Amino acid sequence: MAKVLVVDDEKSICEEFRDILEEENHQVDIAFRGKEAIEKIRHNTYDLVFLDMLMPQAEGCRVLEEIKKIKSVPVAVMSGFLPPAKEREVKAMGVVACLSKPLDLTDVRNLLKSIEPPKNS
Repeated sequence: MAKVLVVDDEKSICEEFRDILEEENHQVDIAFRGKEAIEKIRHNTYDLVFLDMLMPQAEGCRVLEEIKKIKSVPVAVMSGFLPPAKEREVKAMGVVACLSKPLDLTDVRNLLKSIEPPKNS
């Protein structure tokens, strides 16, 4: 089980993430704005952050920079359109994945599996 923060200004995307991931026993927090996400990261520990790149009042790269200053947490960025130059920029900032919207749930699940510690036998 992972503790995940989903940062997206689209309520439907956040709710879909919550429904799907909670069914798989993950704990999901939601932030609709970059400032809200930064506060949640300051006060909580997450195994993975899904960060939308285009949000009102806070561009994704700026939020990503703030996250990296606060804590070392894996971040996957999401976007409906991420030009190659921007993708190279965010990868250089240390993101673990660049996901295209609409999201492929298999990619989301595989990413979560990759950050979970192995289970003891």
